[in-house]
Amino acid sequence: MSWLGVLYETYRNMSESGLYEKLLPIAHTTQNCHIEITINERSEIADAKVVDKENAETIIPCTEESAGRTGTHPKNHPLMDKLQYIAADYTRFGGEKGEEFYKEYMKDLEDWCNSEYSHPKVKIIYNYLKKGTVISDLVQYKVLHCDPGGKLYTKYPDKNNAPAIFKVVQGNQSDAFVRFKVIGVDNKAEIWEDESLRQSYIKYYLSRPTGKELCYVSGELKSCSSNHPAKIRNTADKAKLISANDKSGFTFRGRFYDASEAATVSYEVSQGAHNALKWLIKNQGSNFGGRVFVAWNPKGYKVPDMLEDSYDLFFKNNKPQAYTAQEFARQLELALAGYKANLDYKDRIVIMALDAATVGRLAITFYREMLANELIDNLKYWHIVCAWKHRYRFSEDKMPVEFYGAPSPKDIALAAFGIERTNFLQLDDKLLKNVVERILPCIIDRAPLPYDIVKSAFKNVCHPQNYKNAGNWQKVLSICCALLKKYYYEKSEGKEEWTVEVNPKEESLAYLCGRMLAVADALEKRTYTNEERKNRTTCAMRYFTKFSEHPCQTWEIISKMLAPYMAKLGGLAAYYQKMLAEISAKIDPEEFKAAKNLDGRLALGFYAQQNLMRPNKDKEANTVDENIANEVE
Repeated sequence: MSWLGVLYETYRNMSESGLYEKLLPIAHTTQNCHIEITINERSEIADAKVVDKENAETIIPCTEESAGRTGTHPKNHPLMDKLQYIAADYTRFGGEKGEEFYKEYMKDLEDWCNSEYSHPKVKIIYNYLKKGTVISDLVQYKVLHCDPGGKLYTKYPDKNNAPAIFKVVQGNQSDAFVRFKVIGVDNKAEIWEDESLRQSYIKYYLSRPTGKELCYVSGELKSCSSNHPAKIRNTADKAKLISANDKSGFTFRGRFYDASEAATVSYEVSQGAHNALKWLIKNQGSNFGGRVFVAWNPKGYKVPDMLEDSYDLFFKNNKPQAYTAQEFARQLELALAGYKANLDYKDRIVIMALDAATVGRLAITFYREMLANELIDNLKYWHIVCAWKHRYRFSEDKMPVEFYGAPSPKDIALAAFGIERTNFLQLDDKLLKNVVERILPCIIDRAPLPYDIVKSAFKNVCHPQNYKNAGNWQKVLSICCALLKKYYYEKSEGKEEWTVEVNPKEESLAYLCGRMLAVADALEKRTYTNEERKNRTTCAMRYFTKFSEHPCQTWEIISKMLAPYMAKLGGLAAYYQKMLAEISAKIDPEEFKAAKNLDGRLALGFYAQQNLMRPNKDKEANTVDENIANEVE
C-alpha cells in the first residue's frame, strides 16, 4: 500500500498549497460535455449551445458508484449528466428508459437540495429540471434536431451539412452529456468552476451515513470504497488500479470470501490518491504506447524528467553551449544544482509506470522510491557517462542543432530497434514501452545497459543501406556511440574512456578501421557536387556492412574504387593519402588479414574521424598546408 500512501500524502500537500490548477477535488471526476445550458436565477433557460471539443472537459460531482459506472443500468451523477438522466421528456422524443433514469436522478438531486449542505445554484437547476422541458428547449434553441416525426435524429440525413451536435457526440445526439451555467446569482456562472458549490457537495456526500471499516492506508476507521476511480491515464481510460468484481465461478481465486478480506481503503484516501495520480500523469507524465511514466516529489518540488535527453533537460530554453565533455559537465553541474537547492537530503522522489493489459485492469509495472540526492547523482552519472555529440535535433526554425549529452530512452529504442518509414524512425508501441522501461533502471539505479540493446544499435550502424535518409543513420550512429561509451566504461570499471575526439594513441583494430572508412567516405564526398551529395552513396558506405565483417578483403575493393576520386582531387589528394597512411601504419598486417566481425569500436572510430573532418572542425596539428586543410570536409 506504499504507493497509495505516498499519493495520498501528495494530494494533501497539493490541496493545501492551492497552486495546482485542475486538481480534482474528492467526490469529483472529469467528463467531456457536449451541451451547455444556461439558466437564470428564476430557473428559466436563458441560452443553450453545443460545446466545442477544445472546451469539453469538465469537472463534475460524482458518487463512488457513478464514477466507475458500467452495465445496463448505470448510476447517475449527482448534478451534470446525460440527457436520459436529466430530461423528463427524453422518452417523448424517442429515447428509451428515460423515465426510470430521470426519477432516480431527481430523487438524488432533491436529497442534496433538502440537506443542510444545499447550494442556491443547485436548487435553481433542480427547479428548472422539474419542469420537464429540457429536450424541447434544446430543440427550440436548435441544439438538438428532430426528424419529420418529431423524434430526435439517430443519424442526420445530410452528413456533409450535419449540425454541430453530430460532430461532437460519438453515437446518437440523445447520448449528449449536459453541463449547466447559472447566471444572476454571483459572478461565477460556470458551476463546474464554483469552489463553494464543490465544497457544498463534498460535505454533503461525506455526511451520508455509511459503515466504517479499517483503512489500510491511514489506519483509521472510515467509510471505505468498494468501487475505485477509473479515467486515470485520460478521460476515456476505463482501466482501474484497484478492482474486485470476481464474484462468480472461482471467486477471488478461492483466497477470500469477499473483497474486504484482502484490503480496505477509505473513500477519501482512494479519491485523493487517484486524483493526485491523474493530475501528475496529465501534467508531467510521459506516455509510450499506453504505458505511462511519471516521477514526482510528494512535497511538490520540481523533479528532473528522467526520460528526456540532455537537450530537452538542460538546453530547451537556451541555445546549447556545451560541445565538449568538460563544458557539458560544468553546465550539467549547474543545472542539477538548481534541483538540489530546493530539496532536502531526506526528500523522496517517486518513479512509477502504469500500463493496462486489458481494458479494465491497470497495473503498476514499475515503482521506485528514492532519496532525492541519490537520484540526482545517478542522473548526473547517466548524462555524463552516456554523453556524446549529436546532430539530430532541430530548432524551431528547422535548423539543425548540435548538442553534447545523453540521448533519451525513446531515441535509444528507435536507434536499436526502429525501422525507417516515411522518412522517420518508427517502432511498434509494445516494443517501445518495454525498451524504455528496461532503460529506466540504467538511469535511476546506475544499472548496466542491456547488451542486446547496445548490440542491436551497433548492428543497425553496420547496415547504412537500410536508411534512405542519411540523417537517420547519423542519428543511429551517434546514439550507438553514446551507448558504446557507457558500455565500455562500465565493462572496464572506468579504465576505458571514449571521446568524440580522435584518440591518436588508440591502436585497437576496429577503431583504426573505423577511422580509415571515415577518411574513404570523406575523400569520395569531396569530389561530389551539392546535388550528388543528396542522391549518391559513397563506396565506403555501400561496403560498410561487408567491411565490418571482413575488413581486409573489403578494404582492397574500396581502395581500388577510390583511385578515380583521388585523381579528381589533384593536389588535395595528398592530404587524404597522408591521413590514410598514418592510420594504416598503426595496423598489424597479420591481425588485419585475419580480422572478422569488428566490434563496436568500429563505430567509435568512424564517428571520431568523421567529426574531425567536418567543415571548420579540422584543427589538428599537421604539416598539411592550412589553406588546403580548411577546405577538407
